[in-house]
Amino acid sequence: MDNPLKYQAFCAKGAAAFLSLALAGLPLQPVHAQGGEDVLEEIVVTSRYRAENLSDVPDSITAFTPLEIERYRIERVNRIASMTPNLRFSDDQEVGVSTLVIRGIRQNRGTGQPPVSFRIDGVSATNNLLTTQELFDLESVDVLRGPQGALYGRNAIGGAILVSTRQPTATPEYGLRFSAAEGQDYTLAGSASGPVTDNVLYRASFRVQDREGQLRNAYLDNVFVDFKESAAFRGKLLFTPTDRLTVDLRAQVLNQDGGSGYFMPGSDFFLPLPGPNPPIVVDVPEYEIQSNRLGKSFVDASELSAKIDYDLGWATLTSITSYTDVDSGNDQDLDQTFVEAIDILVIDESETFAQELRLVSRDDRALRWVAGVSYFDQDRFRSLGTTFLGTVVPPAAQDLRLSNVAVFGNLSYDILDDLELTLAVRWDEESPEDLTQGRSETFRELQPKASIAYNFNERLLGYVTVGKGFRAGGFNNLAPGSNFAPGFDAESLVSYETGLKGSAFNGKLRGAVSVFFIDYDDQQYFLFDQTGTQANINVKKSEIAGGEIEITAQPTDSLLLNVGFAFTDSEIVDYEAVPGVLVPASAIVGRNVPGAPVISANLALQHTASFDNGLALVSRADFEHRGETYWTLDNLDTQGAYNLTNLSIALEKDRWSARAYVNNLFDEEYIEWFFAARFIGLPADIAWPSKPRQAGIELTLRY
Repeated sequence: MDNPLKYQAFCAKGAAAFLSLALAGLPLQPVHAQGGEDVLEEIVVTSRYRAENLSDVPDSITAFTPLEIERYRIERVNRIASMTPNLRFSDDQEVGVSTLVIRGIRQNRGTGQPPVSFRIDGVSATNNLLTTQELFDLESVDVLRGPQGALYGRNAIGGAILVSTRQPTATPEYGLRFSAAEGQDYTLAGSASGPVTDNVLYRASFRVQDREGQLRNAYLDNVFVDFKESAAFRGKLLFTPTDRLTVDLRAQVLNQDGGSGYFMPGSDFFLPLPGPNPPIVVDVPEYEIQSNRLGKSFVDASELSAKIDYDLGWATLTSITSYTDVDSGNDQDLDQTFVEAIDILVIDESETFAQELRLVSRDDRALRWVAGVSYFDQDRFRSLGTTFLGTVVPPAAQDLRLSNVAVFGNLSYDILDDLELTLAVRWDEESPEDLTQGRSETFRELQPKASIAYNFNERLLGYVTVGKGFRAGGFNNLAPGSNFAPGFDAESLVSYETGLKGSAFNGKLRGAVSVFFIDYDDQQYFLFDQTGTQANINVKKSEIAGGEIEITAQPTDSLLLNVGFAFTDSEIVDYEAVPGVLVPASAIVGRNVPGAPVISANLALQHTASFDNGLALVSRADFEHRGETYWTLDNLDTQGAYNLTNLSIALEKDRWSARAYVNNLFDEEYIEWFFAARFIGLPADIAWPSKPRQAGIELTLRY
């Protein structure tokens, strides 16, 4: 990226062009009332802790309604990502591990942190292993792109994923859902809700899954490696002792057991030998699952939380208290070949207490504000034991204590009827302490954000936002013999964004466009080596430019169209040699930031045929294009562009629906994630396989 100013100019020109088109060519008019047969349903979001129309919020947001969640079959974050521009989510290594990338900002694995604030019912997921959990009994999902720390806390450097589950109801209601798919994949989910007393309501929901698998290990009698068993239960009690006081209690238990470590080697295998002996080169089949042992992993988690709201008249006081306990383990073949070379055993245990207090002003004022404080305390133990050529290596063990104290605020003011100014700020003090090695450090950062939004007319909003994001540094989980540094630095970025959003054609069209430029300092990257060390390193300076377009249209009362497009253009501007990284700095400077597709697009077409008896036939086709993806800092390893197609057809009525579906219709094979041997010190490159085509049926009952 030779001149970052040209990207800022590009952003401004792109927004101006879209605006000119909108003003010149689209007859923008008010949206019809919700419930019209031939207009889009208005989407209400609470991303600023108050109910607002999606098109009125000056942020880049992708939102999913209850009906969309059901028809899109959203059950995990990976499905959300497939329909959200510039969000990528990939499973790899074990049931609790994933890699999430948003606008080029990456997930940090091991004891690192995610690039988004992931919240369910306002409670932050306090462990990165929880982003892979099953999502069930959902009310809404909102994805916010761009720094969101002022309102959504630590790690919101790239955005926030806000999940809301269904609330208890005053009248009894029950639901049951069963699905069966290829791979002996069976899922059962259900819910029950209703009153306990006049001012106490309950809701209980569950989801269980049993999957034999579809991917086989060629060297273990073709045994299935992607097997999985999971169970989740959530209980809610909602107390309303007075008109002003609401107490929401929630308990959740999660369990996942499944396969692990079924990477595929992507190059010849170099078997090192003790002493001066030269390594032996083993010719292994590339991109074939061939581990010499069946990997297994698990994640067990429990969570208790209490959300208390009290209406003070002039503001609402909210307290959110949570306790989370997460245990996980992983036993796998680390070299991922049929050669008995490197095995690994991982133990990860954590306990977390979090508390947030906030005040939210009334909505009916020209000046609206949010103010709060938060506290986070976590004890986490992680051990990685390695067996190398039959010799047990001392484990990489880390007993980590992490605390965070923050103060935050957000203020929105209507300067004019059509002009809104928003100012936000967050101050973080995060203190990791490695009790095993006797190391500690404190990271402090002020994260301001400013946005100005203008309504060109009642259905077109333009905005410009500048915000700072922050993710604290920490300590690497080092094993004896590793060359990685003991710790890694905090990262920060400044994001510049401009966008337009609105509706047209009497409510039949809704659209949004945004362009951004990110000035990134000390970006964190995850790597590991053959000793069992999992480490994060820093890249001194990066720049990322990009944009997103989202369009939803309903040209007729039976046809719905969704279009999404995203791109990123990035450059590693400055990089200094890092201990443990064998690739020279000269091979990294000037390369693209790895991890996210350069271009991605999604297209969905949905047709609804309604009958006189209240029955509807809903047919849907989803197409997703993922462009070239760079896996490594030197850009030598890439995933070429590929396309995915999903189909579904459903019969729907008020109290039931039956759906048949096919995911990955054309059985596209691609790599979910990739690690190069020259960066991680393993004997071969390794790649995580994609999921094959899967057809299934689903039945839902509601009472």
